[in-house]
Amino acid sequence: MDIIIRRREDADLPALGALLERDQPTTRYPFVWPFPGGSDAFLRRSTEVQSWTAEVDGRPVGHASVTTVSDDPISRSWAAAHHAEISQLRCISALFADLTLAGSGIGSRLLATATEYAAAGGYPVLDVVAAHDTPVNLYLKRGWQIIGTTQAPWHPELDLDLPIHLMILPRSFGE
Repeated sequence: MDIIIRRREDADLPALGALLERDQPTTRYPFVWPFPGGSDAFLRRSTEVQSWTAEVDGRPVGHASVTTVSDDPISRSWAAAHHAEISQLRCISALFADLTLAGSGIGSRLLATATEYAAAGGYPVLDVVAAHDTPVNLYLKRGWQIIGTTQAPWHPELDLDLPIHLMILPRSFGE
C-alpha cells in the first residue's frame, strides 16, 4: 500500500468528516460527537498552523494538524514542563486514521510528520483522553511523556467528566 502524506486541502474535508463519522462509534474519537459546529470545525481550527492528509489510492484515509495554544491552565502546565513560553508550544491535534487500515502505519506516519513540524517550530504537546489506551500507548512508545491528568475543558456546556492526559515530547528525545 502506497501511503502519501501531503498538506490537507479543503477538498479533503468531506471525506475526512465522513471517515470520522463512520469510525467514531468504535473509536470514540472525537469523544464529543456529533461535534459542535460539525466535522469541519473539528478538522479546521482557528489556531491551526499546518495540517496533513494521509492518502491511499487517491482517497483521504487520515489527518493530523499542529495548532498554537491559548494561555490557560493546560498550556501553562505544558509550558512549565518544557521550560518554554506558551507562544512556543505546538499542539498535535485532530490525529486519526481509517480504522479499516489499522496497523498499516498511517497513524504513525501522520504523528511523525506533525511531530517533526511541531518540534521544528516549537515544543510539541498534546492531550489525549486517558481512557483511550491505544493512542496513549502509541504516544508513550514514541517518547511522549505524561506530565499530568486533568478534566477536559472542551465544551463546558456538556458537563463532561472526562480525564485527559497532558503529554509533551521532551526536546532531548531522539538526540
